[in-house]
Amino acid sequence: MEYNIIEISEIEKEVEFLVSKEELNPYLDEELEKLRKDVTIKGYRKGRVPKNIIKALYKETIRTNALNSLINQYYQKLLEEKNWQPAGDVELLKLEEDDDKIKFRLKIEIMPDFNVENYLGLELFKNKPLPLEYIYEETIENLRESYASVRETDEPAAVDNFVTLDLEVIKDNKVNEQKKDITVKVGDRSLPDDLNRALVGIKKGVKRQIKIDDSTYRINVKRVEEKILPQVDDEFAHLLDCENIEELKKRIMEEAKEKEENRLREELEESLARILLERNHFPVPKSLINFEYQLILKAHNLVDSESNKERFWEIAEKRARFNLIIEKIAQKENIKTEDSEVMEILNKSSQEIKEDRKGAIEYLRKILTKAKTIDFLINNAVIIEQERLFIPRR
Repeated sequence: MEYNIIEISEIEKEVEFLVSKEELNPYLDEELEKLRKDVTIKGYRKGRVPKNIIKALYKETIRTNALNSLINQYYQKLLEEKNWQPAGDVELLKLEEDDDKIKFRLKIEIMPDFNVENYLGLELFKNKPLPLEYIYEETIENLRESYASVRETDEPAAVDNFVTLDLEVIKDNKVNEQKKDITVKVGDRSLPDDLNRALVGIKKGVKRQIKIDDSTYRINVKRVEEKILPQVDDEFAHLLDCENIEELKKRIMEEAKEKEENRLREELEESLARILLERNHFPVPKSLINFEYQLILKAHNLVDSESNKERFWEIAEKRARFNLIIEKIAQKENIKTEDSEVMEILNKSSQEIKEDRKGAIEYLRKILTKAKTIDFLINNAVIIEQERLFIPRR
């Protein structure tokens, strides 16, 4: 096998092959036989069409498929000879033919060669869990807010009240902005601080001018409304499909416990990823980074763009590098996922895999093995709990 390797980087190679045209003949014969088995031509039985007719009708198809088979065969031989593991699809850069030679160039991205050490006994940090009663109170207050009603009041406006007003913004003696019957929340941080201060204590029918920077805000208050929070009782519980307040509290506490456990687990995983990424630097194949990048775009319902690439490419690189580190540790510790474990998950899933079932099974196997490896590392780590600040509602 005659070839020349051009080193683009540690993980990117271009390889130029030179092959005798005679080596293409077996592949041409193989493709001819494949077509002959399936082609149906009037006047001939299936599988009995003469070879010269097949060649005449499908010359280009036969040659293209034969060349693809030849190229793939040489590519596979090269991977085996060099002990390379491909990171993505191979790219055909050039294909040339003369009277007796075929020359083609491939671009190959391979997995990096690296080692991971000192990954046992890592010091991982997590915050102490929040008291469940605190989470319950926060949840209840948020639920009350979401089920709140409003009513008009003649009292002066206070923080969290709603004020409906007409607004004019004057700048350079010209009306720069004009709005009618807009409703704002007193204390809303999106409003200028001076405007918020002016709204506190204001009443229906009041007209006022407020100087803010180089603009003058003219407001005419049409209505002041106060927020009415529901009482925490059985009637409130009914709104949330619970028989009584005791059942609601039990449900909230159970959900809070699960949510807090998940949050603490995420903190440990983030701490683990941060340490492993700081200790292990190596080039990551672009195809793996792009895979993670596309997942991020899909999760956020975004399209590929230069701005999104600038925002997320580094995050995708870290995710891809972390995955490679975890895979290397799994190999060293012989952590595997059996077929029966994968099939158990698939059987429980309500989604039917219609296409590329083999690919889906291997992808799921990777996910399960990754989870096992992370469990292994956390179980063999030193967990340090940190105090956390939280301010209970009054």
